[in-house]
Amino acid sequence: MKQYTIRTRNVPLSLHDAVITEATFMGSTIRLVFADGIRDLFKKEAVWTGRATVTISNVDWDTSSLVRFGESTYSVCPIEQLSQFVQMGRFEIVDELYGYRQLLFRCMWLTDTTCETVELNLSHASELVIRWEDESVEAMYESESF
Repeated sequence: MKQYTIRTRNVPLSLHDAVITEATFMGSTIRLVFADGIRDLFKKEAVWTGRATVTISNVDWDTSSLVRFGESTYSVCPIEQLSQFVQMGRFEIVDELYGYRQLLFRCMWLTDTTCETVELNLSHASELVIRWEDESVEAMYESESF
């Protein structure tokens, strides 16, 4: 019997618990902004970065989806509606899954009147580019004198 072990890849950055504060669409590219940063796992202990952006190019919109889950139903939304979700409430990534040319973000969408699960599934044909500022947002606030 043959065997192959697929090793867990250590991803040095995590979007888990990060809040999307802006989502923009330009052709086949989506850009997600995290004003309060993302988790930097390059060090021994995870730390929050400063403002971060994630750019995903060559997205195949025909096989990508945005699905909103209610208590007992779900609805497939136009993917551009992500911008409205982000503007109308807190849009936090609670789970992230990276596959071959595939990204799946399970998110919680919180407003004054609702708390819903929303899944963003992106099929893409390019590398994922993540940029961030070194100083965490909290550290920037602490360094300011009032």
